[in-house]
Amino acid sequence: MPAIIFTVVFHLTLFFWMVPAPSVRGGVQIDQILPSAERVSLNWLGGHGPYSVEISHDLLHWSAYGEPTTARQSSLPAFAETSYYRVQDLDPTATSGEFFGLIQTQQSEFGSIMGLHRLKSRLWLYRTKEAPHTSGSFTPAAYWRKLRIQYQYLEGNQVLVWSGALEDLGTVATPASQKMTVAWSRGSGPELRSYVLTLEFPYPLNTIRTKPPFASDPYYTLQCSYARPQPQFDAFTSSLEATRSDSIALIELSPYNPADPQPPFTTRRYTVEKKGASINLHFFEGLPLYQGEIPWILKTYPFDRWLSPTTGSGTALPAFTTDSYFARTVQPGHHNFYENVLIEPALDPTISEKTRAALTAANIRQIFTYKDLAGVSWDGKTQDILYIGFDNTVHFP
Repeated sequence: MPAIIFTVVFHLTLFFWMVPAPSVRGGVQIDQILPSAERVSLNWLGGHGPYSVEISHDLLHWSAYGEPTTARQSSLPAFAETSYYRVQDLDPTATSGEFFGLIQTQQSEFGSIMGLHRLKSRLWLYRTKEAPHTSGSFTPAAYWRKLRIQYQYLEGNQVLVWSGALEDLGTVATPASQKMTVAWSRGSGPELRSYVLTLEFPYPLNTIRTKPPFASDPYYTLQCSYARPQPQFDAFTSSLEATRSDSIALIELSPYNPADPQPPFTTRRYTVEKKGASINLHFFEGLPLYQGEIPWILKTYPFDRWLSPTTGSGTALPAFTTDSYFARTVQPGHHNFYENVLIEPALDPTISEKTRAALTAANIRQIFTYKDLAGVSWDGKTQDILYIGFDNTVHFP
């Protein structure tokens, strides 16, 4: 993927300096760096955007911070004595046109919570400035193949961004008249992961259409097969099993309008506690779209967005705060009677080295919470917390 990258290194107690990548047309230039005790504000010039702002602890492993932005400025946490930042132009050739839609992991009752967590994905879709997106008639196959995407996903402990046409993501096939698949692989040997993104349409793919399409026209599913078995958490037995594959759905969510006197959103704000450990959660549950409309029947509201950072602490749980989309996964139960949340603080690139070290020493990689919201728990348990270790063991506060 072509990219324009500048790296900023900021020493909180010493100095800062800047290393530019080779200059290209429309290149990015860091214009201003405003450091403080807790924040670093970056301003840059040039490029086309959207931009991905990325953070590193060691100049080897980079993670995207937040969502791609069309702004030319960002305020980021100064998370260590030495912090590394860079800005990447995701569309240096100015190929993308109008925004088409955001497709993201459907955090709902279906699938496993670890599968939702591992395959957490956000795909920003854009039309191009050329046919078929500028013509009055098109085939859906051509329309979707040429969509530009910014694909944000997890790989190991890093949040990465891929940018390009959908047809360049992998091998595109149309195994049925109303189905399109995109297949690709990452890693090798025991780390090989094979992905298939499936789009199932309510109309034929190779028949000319004139009706404007919606990003929510197809059903999206993402499957991944692993060469190395991955842990799978069983909430009913509080144990870990193993799996060689995950499958999740992706959806477009209904836009939130704060001016709506009765917005179709449910606000969740609660604390889960157990034996001195506590986790504070605050988020929206919203509504999916299908062919541009909200379905007439909906049994379970899926997670929509976080409203404030998640905090946690306890006798054995090191205090942490995270505002990362990828560090937290919500899985509502049927009819939202209960909710499970999986938190992996180290996936937040702004977590301090001190907190990372404390979590490692406590053997806490992930934190699982359960909250009964409707008083329907079969075992009398209204809330629960447990820890999943770096050694794939389950232990309790």
